[in-house]
Amino acid sequence: MLNLRRLIPLAILGLAATGLSAAPAQAAKDDPDTLTVATMWESLPLSMKARRSRFFNESEILDTLIKLDYDMSLIPGLAVSWTRTSDTEWSFKLREGVVFHDGTPLTAEAVVFSLERVIDLLPYAAGLLDVAEIKAEGPLTVKMRTNKPFAALANQMTDAITGIYAASSFDAEGKFVKPIGTGPFKFVSYAKQDRTVVERFDGYWGTAPALKKVVYRYIPDHAARTLSLEAGEIDLAVNIPPADVKRLSASGDFAVYREPAAGLYYMVLNVGENGPLADVRLRTALNLLIDRDALVTHALDGVGAPAWQFFSPSFGLVPGDVPRYALDPGKAEALLTEAGYAKEDGFWAKDGQPLSLNLISYSTRTEMPLITEAVANMLAAAGIESSVKMYTWPGMLGLAKKGEFDAYTVFWTPEMTGHPDLHLKAHFHSDQAMMFNGYADADLDSLLIKARGLDAGQERDAAYGKAMEIIGRDAPVVPLVHKVYVAASHSGVKGFRVHPSGFFYNLKAVSK
Repeated sequence: MLNLRRLIPLAILGLAATGLSAAPAQAAKDDPDTLTVATMWESLPLSMKARRSRFFNESEILDTLIKLDYDMSLIPGLAVSWTRTSDTEWSFKLREGVVFHDGTPLTAEAVVFSLERVIDLLPYAAGLLDVAEIKAEGPLTVKMRTNKPFAALANQMTDAITGIYAASSFDAEGKFVKPIGTGPFKFVSYAKQDRTVVERFDGYWGTAPALKKVVYRYIPDHAARTLSLEAGEIDLAVNIPPADVKRLSASGDFAVYREPAAGLYYMVLNVGENGPLADVRLRTALNLLIDRDALVTHALDGVGAPAWQFFSPSFGLVPGDVPRYALDPGKAEALLTEAGYAKEDGFWAKDGQPLSLNLISYSTRTEMPLITEAVANMLAAAGIESSVKMYTWPGMLGLAKKGEFDAYTVFWTPEMTGHPDLHLKAHFHSDQAMMFNGYADADLDSLLIKARGLDAGQERDAAYGKAMEIIGRDAPVVPLVHKVYVAASHSGVKGFRVHPSGFFYNLKAVSK
């Protein structure tokens, strides 16, 4: 049973560290033309790098060539069609009559300029797209050639890094100035640590939004977002705390939106030779000791899905008999004993030294303090000590990059583009290794390169299935909870739906 009293101090500490927005209260719901949205991350619309620029997807200031429907299927965006003409070549046919917010037309040349500028300014974009050449062929046809066979390119073109910017988004030196796109909303203003404002773009190529304005309020305190909603200061709060879901759901004054989303909370294990988790037996034991069902039930008030496997079964990205972990304390104890550990006064030790883990995480994501402390409680109950420290996201990431951890809990979006390549290649392949945990496997590298070149079908499924077997065998991570995205609004908001990508609000469909 979890000691939930131990969860409270860390959660409170994380909230106190972020602080409250200083913005004055407003009667948001009384304005039928403006939607006020409270977010846990600052929008940062004047930076292309922030959170991989996902605000531009969330706000729809920018359009991508391809979009994801609510079933994670590819649908037309600025491109009405796309064809893989060879293993490494693609052709995209653009939509006619589209204009940017500055009045300039969308052309193939404009798309080439934008994508080349993004790749030049964001080094990780080059790795994710793996494009060798982008060129215009006629006014509305874009050709792309990848360095290697890359069947996942169409899915990758739904990611926010591929949003299409007008040339006027950049100054004469090529530096980013502000986002000017083709989306249903155009950027208006930004107040640091406070809000970002966008307005309806009347020249939008699609169905015009009902709303005239959307205000994104930065409220990093997780509880304060809910309180602001209940006070009528905002219309919609995203990423609300699990503990608030039941209360809001019981009230007729609010609508609660709760759907499986493309995201995984998991624990990254440092496999470096100087740490205790270099031994795969210990990493496997950790996977066998954590009760994911109890984690969801007790730490998250039921808001989540137990992650006994890496990819959520809700999306079926890797069909077939995917390896799964199970709760098995007996097997875990046998592995620890085999590794030379013995229990002393209820805790595992080796050569007189207790097995103690340096566990770090960050408080700026709603559920992270709750999950991290619950994991520490479970390990302590099994006889493994851990020192838990919470940081901001940049603070934790800085330590992770330096390898100063035994384990860290993190949230990533492995299904965000509807294809397994985005997460597996970037995090598990040795040429990118974004987990910073020292893990690499040559067979896994080969499988991931092979799989990303294959179209959907049995051969691709088999390659990814084998890749998941290797990851399960080597246990460089501990999957914990599959994300269930929760948002809430007052009852006057109509048309909002949780998108499974977790990074698309579709507020053009919302009215008040």
